[in-house]
Amino acid sequence: MDLVGELSLSVSETIRSSDLAGLELTEFEKSAHRLMLVVREVQDAAAELRLVSIGDVFHRMRRTVRELERATGKQIDLVLEGEETAIDKVVADRLYEPLVHLVRNSADHGLEAADDREAHGKSAKGRITLAAAAVGGDIQITIADDGRGLDREGILARARERGLVGPEEQPEDSALWKLILLPGFSTAETVTNLSGRGVGMDVLNSAMKELRGRISISSQRGQGSTVVLAIPQTLAFLDSLVMRVGARLYATPIDVVAEIFRPGTEQITRVSAADGAEMVRVRDALIPICRLQTYYGEPASDMTPLEKLIIVVFNTSAGQIGLPIDEIFDPQQVVMKPLQGQLQKIRASFGCALLASGDVAIVIDCEQLAERRRA
Repeated sequence: MDLVGELSLSVSETIRSSDLAGLELTEFEKSAHRLMLVVREVQDAAAELRLVSIGDVFHRMRRTVRELERATGKQIDLVLEGEETAIDKVVADRLYEPLVHLVRNSADHGLEAADDREAHGKSAKGRITLAAAAVGGDIQITIADDGRGLDREGILARARERGLVGPEEQPEDSALWKLILLPGFSTAETVTNLSGRGVGMDVLNSAMKELRGRISISSQRGQGSTVVLAIPQTLAFLDSLVMRVGARLYATPIDVVAEIFRPGTEQITRVSAADGAEMVRVRDALIPICRLQTYYGEPASDMTPLEKLIIVVFNTSAGQIGLPIDEIFDPQQVVMKPLQGQLQKIRASFGCALLASGDVAIVIDCEQLAERRRA
């Protein structure tokens, strides 16, 4: 996969060489186009070679569930769906530990004892479902149980105790459930061999960030909980939109882009003069603006008015968010590389993208931008 990535970059650098500028090379352009198509096919073929069935990971959970039955004394029925779904082996290997934590939490915290279940009209045997499906370029993995559901009051009390929620604040369920992903967050009164240390969900959150994945949690009291993981099918190549803000280049997965437009003056709303908060109206919706210069702590005096910029609207789990940019380039498939050393400290970044021009762009994590914007 690394060699195919290097091949793609070398071909792109050759085809787009500055030495070719201004030359009439009709036949060369035809050959170059065919070459790029072949390279793209080689990339797809190389990616397919690494695909394995998610069932290989799911089936390993059966042993985990048998051990949990012995440890908890509960009866557990593990239901597997979508086992044939194909996923990059690198992704599958990294998924194992997070899935173990989720299954363990469902068994220990979610599912009730047989007597309690029967008293509430449920079958004595609890059910944990692992399901996988391909959704666009992502693999969506669902872990659900039919247990007691999340303890909203317990989580809220713990959040207030840690200062994460105000004394009188009543956050929405979706916002409250995300708090259990924070390091050390646990409502368990006792620590067992299975859980209670508050590290399991933190491990899940860290693993999802490394995999460029997203987590959503839902729960109904007395009916169970559901965790959905959305993960790119492969991590090697990224179909991206490349943008320029000032002198810097950024890239983002193209499948999260909702729309691109240049705003009119009548669409722009400044919510607060004190903090410079801005919003842009798109049809009947107001979309918050996140300026990357502000996010990365650059001087506010250098800000170009919104009406002179291009707005790229992204879909995130926290709602849509708009990024003002100076210039946008054609979509392209880029080779992804992780950030290392001091560059690891760059916020809201998946890594870096090696562009056909030889430049490097920071790959933006719009989920983190949206969360920070809401905060």
